[in-house]
Amino acid sequence: MKAAREGLAPHHCRRHVEHRARHGSYWRPSFKASELRPYVTAATAHVSLRAAHEKFIAAAIADMGRTLEDAGPVEIATRLKGMSATKRAKIGLARLRVEGVPPLRIVSIALAVSALIKADATVPRAKEFRTVQICKAVHRLASGTHRVWVVEDHQGRKRRTEMHAFPKSTGRVLREMGRMLEQPCEWVIEKHVAGVLAHQQRYGRSRAAN
Repeated sequence: MKAAREGLAPHHCRRHVEHRARHGSYWRPSFKASELRPYVTAATAHVSLRAAHEKFIAAAIADMGRTLEDAGPVEIATRLKGMSATKRAKIGLARLRVEGVPPLRIVSIALAVSALIKADATVPRAKEFRTVQICKAVHRLASGTHRVWVVEDHQGRKRRTEMHAFPKSTGRVLREMGRMLEQPCEWVIEKHVAGVLAHQQRYGRSRAAN
């Protein structure tokens, strides 16, 4: 990167710099859905049982709801070029709201990502990695713009046309959106990661044995 006069990265090549932009780490790829799924199941159960009476969880869910409501309008994915990272991040949050993703689900995913990072000794401990992984896991719930048209030709025959456009998942937008998702969950992550790990270990083993 430095030799190519494209920014300063004296210790890493272009491939590693681009890898960090996409995944939050120079070397570790993003979590696969299959890796994260048991922890999301455990976190969802843990959060659901405590949502009505545990103050940190209740506050996180309420704050997440306000974050989605305050995100503003949705814009289609093909019109994002030229917008700031913050604006694009808010549009990503607005898309979650429009798709009806519950705040409890987002809080559970943030907690699940944090639990998996704590459980896996090979995972980077840098906060950037956690922020990016929370964003990527949540963004899968409502990513891109999807449109379907039925077009009729001159002979009256109908043809189905589809458009699927996805915003580029890299760089500052991941960090900005991840920060917006992570911030309401900080106290829940601090207080409840151990509980999620205990739940996952207890019930994960029992399901595997059946």
